[in-house]
Amino acid sequence: MGNVTYTVPNKSGSYDGDMVVKQYTSINIDTGDTVTVEQPCRGLMILCQGDCTINGTLSMKARGPYANPTANGSSSNDAVNSNGLRLPFLTASGTDSLTAAASLFTGCGTEAKSVISNFKTISSNGTIVTLVRQGASGGSGPSSSQQDGNNGSSGSTGQTGGGGSGGRGWSAGAGSGSYGSCFGGGSGAGGSNGNSAVSGSATAWSGPGGNGETDHSASTSGGCGNPAGANEVTNGSAAASENGTGGLIILVVGGNLTIGSGGTITADGSDSGSTQNGTTDWQASGGASGGGNIVIAYRGTYTNNGTVTAIGGTPGSVASSSYAARGGFGGNGSVQTLQIK
Repeated sequence: MGNVTYTVPNKSGSYDGDMVVKQYTSINIDTGDTVTVEQPCRGLMILCQGDCTINGTLSMKARGPYANPTANGSSSNDAVNSNGLRLPFLTASGTDSLTAAASLFTGCGTEAKSVISNFKTISSNGTIVTLVRQGASGGSGPSSSQQDGNNGSSGSTGQTGGGGSGGRGWSAGAGSGSYGSCFGGGSGAGGSNGNSAVSGSATAWSGPGGNGETDHSASTSGGCGNPAGANEVTNGSAAASENGTGGLIILVVGGNLTIGSGGTITADGSDSGSTQNGTTDWQASGGASGGGNIVIAYRGTYTNNGTVTAIGGTPGSVASSSYAARGGFGGNGSVQTLQIK
């Protein structure tokens, strides 16, 4: 396929857009090539009639959107059902029943709704794959000074991970991470190192990361999100935190699916910025963002010699242990794999 960056339809700013849907007769992602989308959106669904071979990278890393699934949105102007997104698959031993309908993918956009309505209805002969509407909770702000941030919670089956809280390097509190949605992991809070300046909490539904805060001579980084929170540095330096949260991949293969030794499917969260303080120890990094959702359905064989991950991001390091605190890790998201008929 070569390097492919899909255009997101019906963009809503820089951090939201409809689910991207692509259909192929066969797929071969070569070594060194990456297939992804141009900006955060409500997922990437790829349908392949025949064999799919991945020696490169299929990625929705940091592509989870800032989108409230309980509110009307996307080109279809509707909300995700309280049951989440659901996909019916015929399976050899499944006993679930579900009628294929556009209503299973409300909130995803008109094209995705049309595609899901053409899936096969199951009647006590299939398996329902569910993507939970609200992601796992974010890490709460640390309760005492000079304390690393709390990690975001990992998601249950079909649930994205929460964002990490900020590190609390001194007496002022640090903000909390947030939950994401079925489309993306939660965002991280900013790092805090102050006497009274409390760092910002992350915004729910994979929104903006919290800002780093200090009211004395210190360095702090913001939390990951859409966009990442701002650093505040009065002494030393802090690397910028990454934008984004782990996104959503749905890959349905009618033939054999092979992931080579160098192949990767990823919906990982983003990493927050590291801090460095040249003359004092005061510093704190922000929280990382949560991992997303991956669904892999295949009819033939499945060979995975590579990696399939929807893990949370890593908080930035702090260069000193005195009056310094590291933000929390993003929680892991979910990977669901099943053989279909």
